[in-house]
Amino acid sequence: MQLRYRVLFVMMVLALVVALLPAGIASAEVEGTDYAVVSGDTLWGLARDYLGAGSKYLEIVEVTNGMGEGYAFIENPDMISVGWLLRIPGTEITVSTGETQRLVLATTTSTADSGLLDAILPYFEGEYNAEVEVIAVGTGQALATGDAGDCDVLLVHARSREDAFVEAGHGVNRANVMYNDFVIIGSADDPAGIAGMTDAVAAFTKIAEAQAPFVSRGDDSGTHTKEKAIWSEAGIDPSGDWYISAGQGMGAILTMADEQLAYTMSDRGTYLARTLEGIELEILAEGDPILFNPYGVIAINPEQHPSVNYDLAMSFIDWLTSVEAQAAIGEFGKDKFGLPLFYPDSDQWRSANP
Repeated sequence: MQLRYRVLFVMMVLALVVALLPAGIASAEVEGTDYAVVSGDTLWGLARDYLGAGSKYLEIVEVTNGMGEGYAFIENPDMISVGWLLRIPGTEITVSTGETQRLVLATTTSTADSGLLDAILPYFEGEYNAEVEVIAVGTGQALATGDAGDCDVLLVHARSREDAFVEAGHGVNRANVMYNDFVIIGSADDPAGIAGMTDAVAAFTKIAEAQAPFVSRGDDSGTHTKEKAIWSEAGIDPSGDWYISAGQGMGAILTMADEQLAYTMSDRGTYLARTLEGIELEILAEGDPILFNPYGVIAINPEQHPSVNYDLAMSFIDWLTSVEAQAAIGEFGKDKFGLPLFYPDSDQWRSANP
């Protein structure tokens, strides 16, 4: 019995000694490649790119923390610093030292005017050594830009037109990105008496009956497409001096409506962003399901336009729909307005947040 206890004691001591050894001794044989963190890197992104799934980021943490002297020790996976040495398990990594890649993104004015793109694109540019050229126009113009092969990827908000674009072979790999909603806004005087309404068709009808000034985008944008659909539901073909078709982007329309004490319709994100610049328009009607405003991302079909940067476009789609980028979208605006300007809606986000 004494021998048995001695053996058990020795085994316990050995186990304790192994546990106290520097982690690098235990992990030095882990196959993989050393990687120095650069600006824009995240563990999720590295795991997605080199291990096939962002959710495997803890494998990088475990192996790196076991490498010992010279390697980073990661206490918070959400915070890694430029210059840290990581060990990517089971990979051979070729780090590009070539020129910065260029991606042309044709998108709606709302994503630019709201400030969203300025907030999130630097992360993509840093992670992929890319420069994104943004063409901010109405959805109709953005789709036409894609049809001509003058951009690599689209971020737009007119679902029926997006589907038609893909079905016609102009675009591929459409994915849901985010959503917000449209709101009907106007001056506090509210001459048509629509304040508090939740029926968009009824609100438009009252504006038309009062012939109260209404400023329309008039630019074939996603917002204009939605506005026309509401007028159609109301059985009204708006015309006359009261109906102003401006042919401008959302920011300019909000300025015009504010100056003319007119009604207009805006995506909520751009409206809220412009309130910080002093517009005094108020939300008067909201909450109707017809005002739902989803956004989608589409790569331009390389078979129609071989010159497009299809690989980088697909990297952008993968990044934009990743849980990490979606979380950033969901946080945008909370600090200023107490709520996000856009809500994450990718398949990956929904799977991770059922």
